[in-house]
Amino acid sequence: MKIAWLGLIGLFGFVLVGCSQSGSVSVSGVSFDTEQIAQGQQLYAQYCASCHGANGEGQFPAAPLLPDQTGQFGAPPHNGNGHTSHHPDDWLIRYVSEGGVSLRNPELYYPMPAFGDQLPDEQISLILAYIKTIWNKR
Repeated sequence: MKIAWLGLIGLFGFVLVGCSQSGSVSVSGVSFDTEQIAQGQQLYAQYCASCHGANGEGQFPAAPLLPDQTGQFGAPPHNGNGHTSHHPDDWLIRYVSEGGVSLRNPELYYPMPAFGDQLPDEQISLILAYIKTIWNKR
């Protein structure tokens, strides 16, 4: 009986998590459903979370938009504290694929590694669909 209740509680939690993600997210005009968003979350955990934080809080969660002791800015947050939502989808996909540095002040920012040899654009789009679910509503 206790195991049945635990299973039911786990299933209820899974349903709540699935419902909390807006159901459908669009990336470059393509809609992604909750199952695809969950795939994007797994890819994010594997490829992005080590720098951008498990919950999109950024490399320096205590001060995500301030430089570290060396004067460099870390990987930006992808939650409501960041600016990812200000960029077009195609630009974000290209940036993840090709990597890069800030064009404004390259010496002030840690470079973004290129993931194009590890992730096709379709998987990068899944990651972006997940990231869109953790942005604050703007």
